[in-house]
Amino acid sequence: MLNEIEFSTEFAKRLTEKVEGLKIFSINGLEIQTEFENSNEYKHFLNNCYSEYLREPENIEEVFEKYLNSSDSLYKPNGTINISDILPVIKDERFIQSILKINPNFEKNHTYEKYNSELYIFYVEDTETNINYLTQEDFEKLNIEKSELKKIAIENLSNSIEIERHGENDYYMLLVDGNYESSMILLDIWNEENFKVKGEIVVGIPSRDLLIITGKNDAENIKKLKQTISEINENGDHLVSEKLFEYRNGKFESI
Repeated sequence: MLNEIEFSTEFAKRLTEKVEGLKIFSINGLEIQTEFENSNEYKHFLNNCYSEYLREPENIEEVFEKYLNSSDSLYKPNGTINISDILPVIKDERFIQSILKINPNFEKNHTYEKYNSELYIFYVEDTETNINYLTQEDFEKLNIEKSELKKIAIENLSNSIEIERHGENDYYMLLVDGNYESSMILLDIWNEENFKVKGEIVVGIPSRDLLIITGKNDAENIKKLKQTISEINENGDHLVSEKLFEYRNGKFESI
């Protein structure tokens, strides 16, 4: 098993092999700082990457390949964005605060909007090889309103996924592809016909690949849901929220 420094060092080595002219400025734990074209500095945070490796160390090559492809895109010139590739992703206030600490250009480098008191909708370009966050510059080039961007992204999401529901006894999970389960809260699927639970629909979205549903009046399943959320937030990766959300008036609100 590689420790954090060994893992980051190996990742940095492979990244320099992949990106011609890239220099490693520093390696600090799971944080890599690079310099590109003598002026532009970038930071790579490998927390999620390392967590995936720890879960399945035998798949280290697949983990490296996935994250190297994503990191590689930072150093490529921005091409034309295909609007049909734009999808929404859900993040929480913790994500905002963590980015603000390390990225003074946060507003410029992200296109997002508030969903409720705890959650935000970010927009990404999902291509065959990468998932890239839309910047303000990207958004301006699209020449559309923010409300239209949201509508398009949700429609793209609905058209690009197949939803599987698993579970029983009023306790369910929705599965998609491992990337957009949390984004399911944006779809028009939340009704009694689809989810027959006790009371109002309540969901937990501890990570991007896990969306759990039960009923507000189901004490046993609510307890089970809270426990799962706590465990994921302690040991999981790609975290979304540690809160519960109730569906009311056509939208999920924090409980």
